[in-house]
Amino acid sequence: GKKPLSLHAVELPFHPGRQAIERGFCPLCVRFFDSAVREVGSCVVVVPINGAVQDVLTEAAGKLQPEWGISGPLRAMEVMDGRLHKIHRPEVPVRSLACFGKSNIFYYGLRVEADADGGRPATEIYHCDRQSQQAFAQPLLLSLAAGEKSGSVKQRCKEKLNVPDSEFKSWRLVRCGSRTGRIHLKDDEPWDSDTSADARLCLEHVHPNPTSSLARQSRYNKPLTIK
Repeated sequence: GKKPLSLHAVELPFHPGRQAIERGFCPLCVRFFDSAVREVGSCVVVVPINGAVQDVLTEAAGKLQPEWGISGPLRAMEVMDGRLHKIHRPEVPVRSLACFGKSNIFYYGLRVEADADGGRPATEIYHCDRQSQQAFAQPLLLSLAAGEKSGSVKQRCKEKLNVPDSEFKSWRLVRCGSRTGRIHLKDDEPWDSDTSADARLCLEHVHPNPTSSLARQSRYNKPLTIK
C-alpha cells in the first residue's frame, strides 16, 4: 500500500517576502553543514534589510548546537543547482544575496559552516552524475596546493566526505573546461595542469538518488534481462 503522508510544520517569526521587507527585516533560512559537508541542522534568522552577512553569521552562531561539531569562525555561501554560487564576505550587504526577498526562504537559503580555510582561497569540487553529467548535492571546498597531484586531491575528498573505499573506488576526479572539455585526471597528474580561467573540478559518480527520468535513462538502473 501507499506510505502515509508525513507533514512537517515550521513556525516563522512572520510572513516572509514583501511583508517582512516592508517592515525593515529580512528572514533567511540558514542550513548548517559540518566538516564532512553534511547538513546537521537549520534555523530561520531575522536581520535588518540594511544589515550585512556578519549580522546573519552572528545570529546563526547563537543557534549552534554542541552535537553538530561546528566551532570557530563561520562563513556563509549560496549553492544553486549543485554548484557554488558565491562565498559571501562578512561585510557584504544582505540586499546583495541571491536569496534576499524570496518568498520561499526554505528553497533559497544560506549554507553556513566553519571556515576551515581561515579565509584563504578554496577550490570548489562539485558532484557530477556520471550518466546525465548534471551537478547535484552540495559541493565541497578544499585549499589545494599548486601542482598537487590528483591522487592526493581525491584522497583528501574521500577523507573529508567519509566515503567508504568500496564506494569511492568508482569515483573519478574530472577537470572540466571549455578549451579541453572533460578530462578524467590520473592520480599522478597535477590538478591544475590546465590553467584556463573556466577550468573546474568535479567528482564524477553515480547519483545515489536519481530522479525517475534519470533512472529510466541510466544504464545502472535498467532491469535485468536474461537471454
